[in-house]
Amino acid sequence: MTGAPAPAPVAPREAWIDVAKGIAITLVVLYHAIMYLDEVGLAGALAPLNPLFDTFRMPLFFFMSGILAASAIRLPYWQLFRKRMSLLLYLYVAWVTLQTLFLLALPPISPSGAPNASWASLVTLFVRPSSNLWFIYALPLFFTLAWLMRRWAPALQIALTAVIAVLFGAGVLHTGSPWDKMGKYVVFFIAAIYLGPLVRRLVPLVRWWHVAFLCLGYAALVVITTKLTLNKVPFVLLLVSTLAVVVGVTVAVLLAKLPAFDFVRTLGSRTLPIYLVHTFPMTALAAILVAFDVHDPVLAATLFPPLLCAGSIAVALALNWRFHTVPGIFTVPVKGWVIVSQRAVISTNTQR
Repeated sequence: MTGAPAPAPVAPREAWIDVAKGIAITLVVLYHAIMYLDEVGLAGALAPLNPLFDTFRMPLFFFMSGILAASAIRLPYWQLFRKRMSLLLYLYVAWVTLQTLFLLALPPISPSGAPNASWASLVTLFVRPSSNLWFIYALPLFFTLAWLMRRWAPALQIALTAVIAVLFGAGVLHTGSPWDKMGKYVVFFIAAIYLGPLVRRLVPLVRWWHVAFLCLGYAALVVITTKLTLNKVPFVLLLVSTLAVVVGVTVAVLLAKLPAFDFVRTLGSRTLPIYLVHTFPMTALAAILVAFDVHDPVLAATLFPPLLCAGSIAVALALNWRFHTVPGIFTVPVKGWVIVSQRAVISTNTQR
């Protein structure tokens, strides 16, 4: 008797991809930690440095997401929706709702006493995306765009989205909402879909001196463009962000070889729960600090953002560990809404 066919082998996770995602999510959490603490004057010397990483965090995040999206856009759209998009859209609606209710229940987190949130944000969450959770709304939109353009020449897709990025980066197109960020970063998602094979071929060639040279070049370029206020000059932001992605990838390749940085890889394999949860402890702490009118010297306050960043990540991981099997919290409430790949099943079992 012929047995059932063996399941198709699942490609092993590429450590450098998870490390790159771990770097990106850590910088996102640190950004929000500095932002919320700066609201109450407790970000110290890190407050003016926060904008310097604008060219690094999200371009790298979207590029890594695009690399992982390459095979999915070849699926029929209904399969793409159920396999990659439905979970993100559900979590976006659920967690924007939860976050809004949480903010409404908190005392003001701004010294001015301005409301933390409004009920209207629940009505407009698809029109004016959440300022904290817009990334998981952007991904389904980018998947859809990539699927619609899938028969176009890759160079044309990259060129068109690069033009969009330049227009938003230069302020020619401006909405005053997360749509601006989506416009700036869509090119990295689209480009990664087609440049992923090239990146994978180059990864084994990365050496420490490549990383050092690229990091110094990126740092110098950021300082120059900031000092001369060139970020609004067409193509400058796109150029600096592109170099940032190269830096992020090469640093990730180097760190993936060092066991001491396995924790960064672990963070990169759990970016979704970290992204969803991390602002909750931050906003709660900000409300407490405002209520008690806490002030500290700049030197002491400079330590707060990294500590809040680490603490928020720890809270997110703890909640994910405790509730990841509960339907509707980090997963859809009805299993039939999604197509679960074998990789997803293995990943879930690994986390238990």
